[in-house]
Amino acid sequence: MKKGSALKASATLLATAGTTLPLGALAMDAWVGRDFAVSALLGACLAAVLAVSSLVLAAWSHDKPQAVFLSALAGGFLGRLVVFAAGMAWVVTATRLPVTAFVAGLFSYYAMFQVLEVRALQKLFGRRSALPH
Repeated sequence: MKKGSALKASATLLATAGTTLPLGALAMDAWVGRDFAVSALLGACLAAVLAVSSLVLAAWSHDKPQAVFLSALAGGFLGRLVVFAAGMAWVVTATRLPVTAFVAGLFSYYAMFQVLEVRALQKLFGRRSALPH
């Protein structure tokens, strides 16, 4: 697996975030106010960072032994869970930003980035059928 391919896919994810986040923040600001827009923007940025880190981790662990790959996979899942929880705890305790907007931004962009991430991984590693031949 080439590092350049993973970096190119990560750049695509970041470009998607960079083009959609400002427009979404402006729309939210006009619709419900600045606090909601900032909160949703923070959630969406967190989702972008997690998507890129997940893609890089998957690309790094792809050609490693199975134990390393599975450890990276489990560690990535646990790491995302911890970062999600820490982000929500930070918004609740350290800011006066609306939590619902943060969660909405986080999960909506997380879902979009999951689709892009799966497409990028299929492109990087090729499609493999799980069905017996």
